[in-house]
Amino acid sequence: MARWTDESAEKRQRHEIRRETILQAAAHCFNRKGYHGTTIGDIARQLGVSKAALYYYVKSKEEVLFLCHQASMDLGMEGLRRAEALGGTAGERLSAALGYFIEQMAENLKGCFVMLEGGMLSPRLHRLVVKRRDEYEQRLRELVAEGVASGAFVPCNPKLVVFAMLGAVNWVQKWYSPDGEVAAKDIAETFAAYLVRGLERRGVDVLLETGGEARVPITAAGGSA
Repeated sequence: MARWTDESAEKRQRHEIRRETILQAAAHCFNRKGYHGTTIGDIARQLGVSKAALYYYVKSKEEVLFLCHQASMDLGMEGLRRAEALGGTAGERLSAALGYFIEQMAENLKGCFVMLEGGMLSPRLHRLVVKRRDEYEQRLRELVAEGVASGAFVPCNPKLVVFAMLGAVNWVQKWYSPDGEVAAKDIAETFAAYLVRGLERRGVDVLLETGGEARVPITAAGGSA
C-alpha cells in the first residue's frame, strides 16, 4: 500500500512540475506575442515538445491562461497568509505580502502573469479570475486602511493605492529576466520597501519638520493623486 501511495505522490509531483513549466512557457509566449497571437503550437515549441504531449497536461490555450491567473493568485494569497502569520504592523505585513508575491512570481513562475482583457476567457472562467483577484485586492486594501486608521500611513484612498501598487508589481513580470544582474529577492525587497515607504506618515513628518514640501506619492510611476 505504501509503495503505491509513494508512486502516486511522485506521479502527481511530476505532473505539477511539468504543468508549472508549461505555465512559464505560456506566459513567455503570451507576453511576447499576446494571448490572441499565441497558439498551442507556439507554447509547445517553446518547450521543445509536441502539441500532443502538451495536451496531456492541458486541454486548451484558454485553460493555460486560466491556470496562469490561478497560479498568480495562489502566490498572492499565500503571501498574505505568511504576512499575517508573521504579525507586526500593517506596514510590515503589507511589505511582507508584496515582497513574497514579487519574489515568487519572478523566481518560481518566471513571469507567469498575463494581463487579462475582454474575450480572453469564457464568462465563467473570467468571473472566477475576477472573483479571486478582487478578494486579493480587498485584503491589501484592508491592510492599507488599517495603517491609515492607526496613524502609521498618511490619509489616502486604499483602493487607488492598491491599484498603483499592483500596477508596479505586475509590471515587474514584463521586464524581469532570470539572467539579469539583480536577483528576484533583491527586486522584491526593493519594490516592497519603496511601495510601502511612500505611505508612511513618518516620511511626511520629517519633511514638515525640516520645512520641506510634503508630497505623498501613491503611484509607482512617480505621479501623485
